[in-house]
Amino acid sequence: MKKIISILSFAFLLSACSFHTGNISSGAHIDCPMIYIATGTASTTKILGIGGSSKDALIVEAKNDLYRKFPYKKGIKLSNFSVDYKNTYFLLFHTTVVTVSADVHDCNSIPGNDSIMNQIPAINGFSVGDSILYLYFNGEHETVINKATLLSFGNNDKVIIKDAGIKKPFKRSIYNIYKATSSTENNYIFGFNIGEEVVVTFMNNESNIKSKKKCIIKGINNEKVIIEYLNSKNVVTTQVLEKQFIRK
Repeated sequence: MKKIISILSFAFLLSACSFHTGNISSGAHIDCPMIYIATGTASTTKILGIGGSSKDALIVEAKNDLYRKFPYKKGIKLSNFSVDYKNTYFLLFHTTVVTVSADVHDCNSIPGNDSIMNQIPAINGFSVGDSILYLYFNGEHETVINKATLLSFGNNDKVIIKDAGIKKPFKRSIYNIYKATSSTENNYIFGFNIGEEVVVTFMNNESNIKSKKKCIIKGINNEKVIIEYLNSKNVVTTQVLEKQFIRK
């Protein structure tokens, strides 16, 4: 009996508990088509109640993250901001994640004409048939970026994709694929477009000196981008970054 209690106690210690709360502000009514829900996040972690002092305002950081992912464009308006809190407790750790979301309205579209409403893909900015990029790790623990086609949407945020070099279709998380085709809708949904030139600030770990480089977006999703640039040795380099590190 004591052994069973010990096992259960150990399992309890290893388990994590999460608590969710939130609120929403309706704001002014916008009489334009709602095309998308934009989100931004910020988080902090404490160990034994210590830490998190570097974060002054999680909601402000999450809101800034939202605007970085969805930069201002004429005729595009945001409304119905909501804030969601997720507090997770695991052993000695306590993590708080704040997510700010807002409805995105397109006030440029004209009823009866081809509007952005007709261009919005089904889920997370992706449509069946899209050309995408996905990541995997080879035997040397290096990240490899491959091309594929999105065949269908599955359950639990999974998509079915087909790589020409692999015989059978397979599953990937929708959060780990990147759109690879340039289109007008990318600017509305992701804030950037494929082939767009952006600026990234890199830190040299040896000299601790920052340098700015012009990069080209090769793939994009809601949270991250795949960029291509010339490194210090003039070698074409590909890297995955969060959107907050790129600038137009």
